[in-house]
Amino acid sequence: MSQRLDGAYPRLVIAAPRSGEGKTTVTLAVMAGLHSVGQSVQGFKVGPDYIDPSYYYAASQRAGRNLDAWMGGPDDVQASFIKGMAQADVGVIEGVMGYFDGKNPVTREASTWHIASLLQAPVLFVVDGQRSAASLAAIVWGFQNMVQPSYLAGVVINRVNSERHYRLLQDAIEHYTGLSCVGYLPADDQVAIAERALGIEPAHENIQTQALIDRLTFLASQTLDMDQILRIARHAPRLSGIVAPVQRPAAASKVIAVAQDQAFNFYYPQNLELLVELGAKLVLFSPLAGDDIPIEADALYIGGGFPERYVERLSAQTTLLRRYRERISGGLPTIAECGGYMFLSESLRGTDGQDYPMVGVIPHKTAMQPRLQAVGYRTITLLESSHFGPGVAFRGHEFHYSRTVQQQGPAAYRLEGRGGTEESGYAQGALLAGYAHFYFPSNVSAMGWWMNHLKARQSP
Repeated sequence: MSQRLDGAYPRLVIAAPRSGEGKTTVTLAVMAGLHSVGQSVQGFKVGPDYIDPSYYYAASQRAGRNLDAWMGGPDDVQASFIKGMAQADVGVIEGVMGYFDGKNPVTREASTWHIASLLQAPVLFVVDGQRSAASLAAIVWGFQNMVQPSYLAGVVINRVNSERHYRLLQDAIEHYTGLSCVGYLPADDQVAIAERALGIEPAHENIQTQALIDRLTFLASQTLDMDQILRIARHAPRLSGIVAPVQRPAAASKVIAVAQDQAFNFYYPQNLELLVELGAKLVLFSPLAGDDIPIEADALYIGGGFPERYVERLSAQTTLLRRYRERISGGLPTIAECGGYMFLSESLRGTDGQDYPMVGVIPHKTAMQPRLQAVGYRTITLLESSHFGPGVAFRGHEFHYSRTVQQQGPAAYRLEGRGGTEESGYAQGALLAGYAHFYFPSNVSAMGWWMNHLKARQSP
């Protein structure tokens, strides 16, 4: 880990009063604008979202990272930030929902404000200028004064009708709040990000991604004060905390196969980094491309993604699916999350209503639904059927539009969230699967135990 002895990490948070104000658009404009003037920009996303960070690479040529104060805790937030800032000049942190929205509406735990407080980061506050005049200042003033310190250091106005409109809004905001407006983005259909049922389209599936970044780079040079934004980031106080390294186990290095392609790509960088720190060698493979599970694999990790988008291609590879089934049922230690769980089940009913055979190592069937089935943070407590053993707990989240429509066999874990508690997933032998996305750093000792107890390399 590359910690800076002087603790200087230029950084800023981009927040808004609520979802839909344009945080992602402004974040990408700021990243692209800074990158275009020679800054190495590291993007971060508050909360568990996988999709927004997929655009950060296009804007900055660096992969995005998540910062989550509930799943990982305060120390993990700082450690993840410092790791991500290696060789970066400035960190840009996109908030989640409204500025104070988090797991707890009173304490603001896991909110954007919470991350700003943990990192002592100045905040650029994004407000939507459409159909607004001087009254917009009251919204900014309210957020500035609701909680102290507010960390607000500047304002960006989105969807502005004209330069004259911007000056009107700027005069009001600066007069009533004392905060500087550091520019605006015009109302522009060319910077709208394509959406679908799961929210915005992932960057790698959006054919307009590069055109979007090119347009935002141009707009940033014309309507955002990039010099002032960079000064705000550089004015962030020094971080003085010490990040303790993970204690590696004594076990020899193990090879973990990780599914990575357009169908399976939802992984927290922190999960993969922890596996490496615990002694793993990660080998990527693509089920969508017809790759076998690597012969040298001691374990398998299949994350979430969009298997439903590629269900016909996946289902058509019958010989490959059989080999996967044989390898996993033969005892290969496997963790499968959300899309990975759907893939390992008997079948997946697509959006066309047709049931497509999948790997079939899990006696469950899943089906896509027109509405969101689950969303939110989860405490994941493993049950007796899990190879981790009963009572081992992780933190994580759920977000999925499919559901299990038929199931047999033992549940893997108990999920506890705001809506209550339920048993879910599937565990048998060395296989652990279900809809929950685990955040591995929430239980480093359990992941160390798992690494130490991986069986000898399996035969294919």
